[in-house]
Amino acid sequence: MGKDCQGFTLIELLIAVAIVALLAAVAYPGYTSYVKKAYRAEIVALLSEQVHYLERFYTRNGTFIDASGVSVGNERYRISAVLNPQEFHLVAEPAVGSVMAGDPCGEFSLSSSGVRSNPGAAPDMSRKACWGQ
Repeated sequence: MGKDCQGFTLIELLIAVAIVALLAAVAYPGYTSYVKKAYRAEIVALLSEQVHYLERFYTRNGTFIDASGVSVGNERYRISAVLNPQEFHLVAEPAVGSVMAGDPCGEFSLSSSGVRSNPGAAPDMSRKACWGQ
């Protein structure tokens, strides 16, 4: 009477696990890069939204002082605002311990004159790469 062979051998199983591990090792850095790019786009949109809010406030009140509805950011970035009578300056810095801490784009800075910059950005990061424009 013959023996029926069913299932996988240990070698076949180890080869399949090695292939999956290799694919994961290649795909994971690309995935995290994509996620960070999406988080950067999210903070850029939030900063733009805050600029619109501040401009509406200025139109109604003639000053940026006492604009109380400025967002403090989200779980990945903290926004701070410097409000003067005729101008403002918004800075979004990566939150400590968040996935964006240590991001090569560093902080996002936006002024009332429309100047966008990234203080603390890595030398190889362009404004276009960080701001997506």
